Amino acid sequence: MNLRRLALFVLYLFIPLLVYAQPYPEAVELLRRYEQRPGVRVTALLRDLETGETLVAHRTDELFRPASLVKIPTTGAFLALRGADYRFHIPVAIRGRVHEGVLEGDLILGASADPSVGSHYIPEPDRLLREVKTLLEERGIKRVTGRLLLDMNGFPRPFANDTWPEEDLDEYYGALVSGFNVGDNYADLYLYAEESDPEVEVQLASQPLPTRQSLTTGSPTNLELTMPVSRDSILVSGEVRSGSSGRHQRWSLPDPPLYAALWLTEGLRQRGIELPQAPRLVYDSVMTGLDTLGFYTSLPVDTLVKITNFRSSNIYAEALAYSLNSPKDRTTGYPIAMRDYWRERLHLTPSNFLPMDGSGLSPYGRLTSGALSLILSELWRDQALNAPFLASLPEAGVEGSVRSVSLPSGIRAFVKSGSMRGVRGYAGYIHHEGKWYSLVYIANGAITGGEARSLFTHFVSCLFIDQPLPDLSPKKPSAVKTKKKAQKVGKTKVQHSKRKGKKR
Repeated sequence: MNLRRLALFVLYLFIPLLVYAQPYPEAVELLRRYEQRPGVRVTALLRDLETGETLVAHRTDELFRPASLVKIPTTGAFLALRGADYRFHIPVAIRGRVHEGVLEGDLILGASADPSVGSHYIPEPDRLLREVKTLLEERGIKRVTGRLLLDMNGFPRPFANDTWPEEDLDEYYGALVSGFNVGDNYADLYLYAEESDPEVEVQLASQPLPTRQSLTTGSPTNLELTMPVSRDSILVSGEVRSGSSGRHQRWSLPDPPLYAALWLTEGLRQRGIELPQAPRLVYDSVMTGLDTLGFYTSLPVDTLVKITNFRSSNIYAEALAYSLNSPKDRTTGYPIAMRDYWRERLHLTPSNFLPMDGSGLSPYGRLTSGALSLILSELWRDQALNAPFLASLPEAGVEGSVRSVSLPSGIRAFVKSGSMRGVRGYAGYIHHEGKWYSLVYIANGAITGGEARSLFTHFVSCLFIDQPLPDLSPKKPSAVKTKKKAQKVGKTKVQHSKRKGKKR
């Protein structure tokens, strides 16, 4: 080894020491000052993606609650294991005899866990209905004497992750995931109670569903929605607040495949295909004697991953993690395959990487900023993953869930946000003066969303632009007159109790 190479080698060895000797002291001081507040912890890790050097590291080995930042390893693992061009496939088949335009038998659709069927986030939410009708017409089928069957083989009955908070289970963002999802697994309710009798319109995936209603006016709104044994409509009972005029509520589906079957049956009926018998779900048995007409395919996964991260969609993230699991592991509700993938690829362990679900809704999931930074670096380094994953992250101050995050000009941040009570985080990539960096920032504890977001913007500014440190001293509340709170509209009650998964 000549002297020049030796000098470069020695310099390479000492670069980390030089970096840590001057690790952007203003930015680190900003974090430490924020941590002087009781019960507040912050972690941050900035990495140069060209050299791999760690430029700023603060509490990188400590476990933090990540909230929706878990969607980064979920979407990254799905892209890696299935590929950006992968599409979910729903087989469409018939069983029986076709005679003079009549199917003397049943119509069967297979489960695939596709999160995008009838989704609010994609165009043409009725595409599955139209394609099923087209496949039937191509076979000359104009009428069906039997019923719709959903083949749920390989998928358990719907349940909730056993670590999710009870108060989230009836919220639209806590909707159950199953082998057959529809309309993001929640229905849109439109409430009317003016001069006429109260009425509730129920729409699933932009299609009105048949209902039987027993309603009175009252305050607050208090509704119960159930499905009768006939499975041909939804029973709506309770009270609707007087004066409601198209008031909108979201109702989390207690059994997505069951309501998907009603949606399909009613949608085909409206398109001229009658299914006279009640639909049925088929679990735990292999259906035979099927004649496959064709397949409905989803949009490519790079599009679904972009929706997941732009919209921070829990249903999409959970469906991706759920479908990666083996049939046995799907009964747990935990992201077994996603966890195993990253632990094997990056030698992570439960001590630094322990997500409890695919979306981050669980308050019990934990990871270190060091582990998440390694995942971001690997997604950047892998040429097959770099472009689709970067495209899935919204730009701060411009779009998606980080539109309200304002950074100085010259700094472009493509980041995923994560928030829940006591958690605020951002993670992704920073572009400044022709260079790319990965950044992880998570605040836990007695924080408010606005303060944590403001700290993040000041932290990034301190990293790349000289700015004076903001005043982080606690503000004394100003004396204001107490205003009477507006009356809160009651939440829709769900009669069905949502099952939780098996512990593992």
